[in-house]
Amino acid sequence: MPEQRKNSYLEGKNVTKHFGGVAALSEVTFNVSKGELLCIIGPNGSGKTTLLNMITSVSALTGGEIWFKGGKLHGLASHQICKLGISRTFQDLQIFNDLSVIENLMVSCWKEHYANPLEIMLRLRRARKEEREAYARGMEILSMFELDKKASSMPLSLPFRERKFVGIARALATNPELLLLDEPAGGLSVEEVKELSRVILKLHEQGITIIFIEHRMEMVNEISHRVIVLNYGRKIAEGSFDEIKRNQEVISAYLG
Repeated sequence: MPEQRKNSYLEGKNVTKHFGGVAALSEVTFNVSKGELLCIIGPNGSGKTTLLNMITSVSALTGGEIWFKGGKLHGLASHQICKLGISRTFQDLQIFNDLSVIENLMVSCWKEHYANPLEIMLRLRRARKEEREAYARGMEILSMFELDKKASSMPLSLPFRERKFVGIARALATNPELLLLDEPAGGLSVEEVKELSRVILKLHEQGITIIFIEHRMEMVNEISHRVIVLNYGRKIAEGSFDEIKRNQEVISAYLG
């Protein structure tokens, strides 16, 4: 029977990651409550993306433990973690440029699909039904971003802002309850950041717990409930934005 931990939503204890002799994360401990909107900040190279990679098993822990809803995540494959209800975006988007926008979302609906390869290849009834459902779900999500009219477009034909939104929409197609966003505002204008903030708040209102990495402090201030600050792979502070912006160690390492 798998090891369990009670009264915990997402929890990391002494999370450590070494790349050779370099410590990307050193004994980082954290807790995330269900329904929280948490931001992770820190200088480049401080371990922010590495922490998301540890949660989603993009790479394996060197030491420590990560738990989600009482069950351990460390040791699971990325697709198993996705099935548990955790999805993410990446800094470099990682969308399929040779698939249309709607096809990008449809391939992310695999969690709800049960047709086997033969049924899909022969386009039997269950496969056709699941394809229709995936299309409908994809279009519903795209409409949230006002991208439904561009469903048949190829991603590289879209402006950068819209490609960013396709990446978030694709993560949502897995029907997550915990969404991890890696620098979602990177490369966006001031007005586009405001639009993105509205989108994230709308997703949060729908019941999704969100962790996001961000350098745009105006966005962090506006939407985060709590902030964790990393520096050289260690957690140096956590609290509200008002609390961390007055923290002298944070000012010296990052905000100053």
